[in-house]
Amino acid sequence: MKTVAVIGSGASGLAAALAAAEGGARVTVYEQDDKLGGTTALSGGNAWLPAHEGLEDDSPELALSYLRQLSLGDADDELLQVFAREAGPTAARVQRATPLGLQAIPYCDYHAEFEGGRPQGGRTLEPMPYDPSPEVKALLRDAPNIEGPITYVELATGEINRDLLNKRREKGTITLGRALLAGLLQACLDAGVQVKTGVRVHERPDADAVVLATGGFERDPELSRAFLRGPMLGPVGVPGARGDGLRIAMAAGASLGCMSEAWWCPSISIPGETIDGTPMFRLILTERARPGSLIVDGSGRRFANEAQNYNDFGRTLQNFNPAQFAFPHVPAWLVFDSVYRSSYRLGPLSKRAPDPEWLVKGETIGDLADGMGAPREALEATVERFNDGASRGEDSEFGRGSYPYDRFIGRIGPLEDGPYYALKVIPGCLSTKGGPRTDTEGRVRSVDNGHPIPGLYAAGNVAASAFGMAYPGAGGTLGPALVFGLRAGDAAAAD
Repeated sequence: MKTVAVIGSGASGLAAALAAAEGGARVTVYEQDDKLGGTTALSGGNAWLPAHEGLEDDSPELALSYLRQLSLGDADDELLQVFAREAGPTAARVQRATPLGLQAIPYCDYHAEFEGGRPQGGRTLEPMPYDPSPEVKALLRDAPNIEGPITYVELATGEINRDLLNKRREKGTITLGRALLAGLLQACLDAGVQVKTGVRVHERPDADAVVLATGGFERDPELSRAFLRGPMLGPVGVPGARGDGLRIAMAAGASLGCMSEAWWCPSISIPGETIDGTPMFRLILTERARPGSLIVDGSGRRFANEAQNYNDFGRTLQNFNPAQFAFPHVPAWLVFDSVYRSSYRLGPLSKRAPDPEWLVKGETIGDLADGMGAPREALEATVERFNDGASRGEDSEFGRGSYPYDRFIGRIGPLEDGPYYALKVIPGCLSTKGGPRTDTEGRVRSVDNGHPIPGLYAAGNVAASAFGMAYPGAGGTLGPALVFGLRAGDAAAAD
């Protein structure tokens, strides 16, 4: 019987392990942490899988057209073609091979204004609430960034039943990324996959085939400085994303791709919050698009459409100004008024909680500027100019509210009465997206001739992203992780 070693236990790793086991291999999953799941456990569990069977008006051709426009030529077109063709069948296979049910989220594509984009959503699938077995629950890592067992459908529609949420808590029902993992893991265990936790792998294991699924390298300062395009100060994934799989691939002579790219995002740090004993960072999502708010940098001026998708906004935070010889948007500040503060949750902070010390506060915009260290006159002028347009639902500077995704995620409105608040925002990422180049079956390509390196495969964020610089919609990370994770597992068992 062929032996397959899978290094990493996120969605791509468990998908590869399941596929390899279904192919008749004896499979072992190695996880460096004491619990399984990696960054997938902290995620929404969303997978962007266009043309699935629930979308009668979608097609692989539409998805491929959309992806080609977003990648700007910075992608392997053969991988894009395979993804577009296999995304729908992958969704069906996950539901057939695991105890999971998947439901579509009415989540607008990030650039729905492009040909092939979908403003009405439906391409993003999430796991239905899931009741894990005691064995599976004991193996899964916690998600300290997740507030409760809610689904994205409930969040997107606003149809939240508090009694139902309480019942889920009492029963131990899980949702989002941990639900996706739990279903995959249960299927793996049922198929005879062996799991070894607390084992960090630094070199290629002794197995007939090895699938790298260790995630990104954003938590390794040396690798981040060597490869990323700008400052990345707030990685929101797990601390174990230190590039172990990348180093194994490099030692084997792998060709590399997408090394300067990541799944970018704006992030925040709440004093005292940790994950695995290290500082924890949070993605800010809808917080940026609410009425009564805007984002400025240290000059007190806006620099981007706050409501654009977090990948594009996160990329903007890294802009370099050669005249200043600096990154002027690091840090940036989310500025908002008292109505905003009393109306919305902000990360872990409820709207009724006392104002914490980590929020800058000022009775006037000028006072707020002083607390931020920004020029008073500049911030006052910025808010006045923004309010003039926002009161009419317009943004003449950056077009906020002009795009389908902007309107889906929030709405524009002026800052009104004080006191006013500011929250520091730093450039971060969900994960890096560079690593060994692979073929359509997940085989790692050699840097010498582009041919597959015998017995070595990669999937997920450890591999060069099939999308290149593109981020098509919610679940753009986990969609290809599932597609190419399954394909890598199939090939690892069959080759």
